[in-house]
Amino acid sequence: MSAQARAALVSKLIFQDETQKSDLLDESKTQTSLIAYLLGLVDKGYHIEITAVRTDHDDDSALGLHCHANGYAVDCWPLNSATPGDYMTQDTHPFRQFLVDAASSPWNFQIGLGGCADNSGDAIAAGSTEFPDNGADHIHLGSSGS
Repeated sequence: MSAQARAALVSKLIFQDETQKSDLLDESKTQTSLIAYLLGLVDKGYHIEITAVRTDHDDDSALGLHCHANGYAVDCWPLNSATPGDYMTQDTHPFRQFLVDAASSPWNFQIGLGGCADNSGDAIAAGSTEFPDNGADHIHLGSSGS
């Protein structure tokens, strides 16, 4: 993934911390498959607020290859608009459509649902790669690749 593609992606995302942006721009910290996964969702018109990438996430390398520590995952929440904090409400059609679109991405490896997103309806929308994630309200998007 080119530096230009990474820059184009970060210009369309909303970040809670500046380290998240720098992690996504740095190909030594985040995988190309993660960038492609997020680009696919942004290209569908979604506004996404990033809540954790790599530097600002606990070391989860014990979970295997497809984790934050290896640059394959982000924690996020879809937004109603480009306004930071304008969060979609879980357990609604727009939120579930985001999960369906994330699950149908060729770059999807896993989707974790944390906090209020961890409910049966959202789990169904997230599909067969869904797992209940711990922590505050967030969606964990783990990308494929090796």
